[in-house]
Amino acid sequence: MKFGRTLSLAVLAMSVFISTQAALADDLSAWDGNWKGTFGARVVWPISISVAKGQVVTFSEGGAPFDVRFTKATPTTLEFGDNLHYVVKLTKTGATSASARVRGRHGVGTGVLTKG
Repeated sequence: MKFGRTLSLAVLAMSVFISTQAALADDLSAWDGNWKGTFGARVVWPISISVAKGQVVTFSEGGAPFDVRFTKATPTTLEFGDNLHYVVKLTKTGATSASARVRGRHGVGTGVLTKG
């Protein structure tokens, strides 16, 4: 009897874990697509980001591609970079819009992006 109860609790816990992971994956797919925008106030740099399955696939600034070494995604934020030279954090402001903050060798900057 005790074994059956333990097994039932284990199955319940596993099903909650699986359904939570599936819901999170669906939320992260909202980042998927091509994001375009700009960094800078005085000097404006065009940026382009491609996301697939919640992971940044490509990132370019001013047409120059940058190496992406990591991506950390939540339903509302997407952070990526190479940890040595730059880190970018996007924060959703709408279904197809996001604000951006970049930290790099030349300081900190902000920007805006739209998904299209």
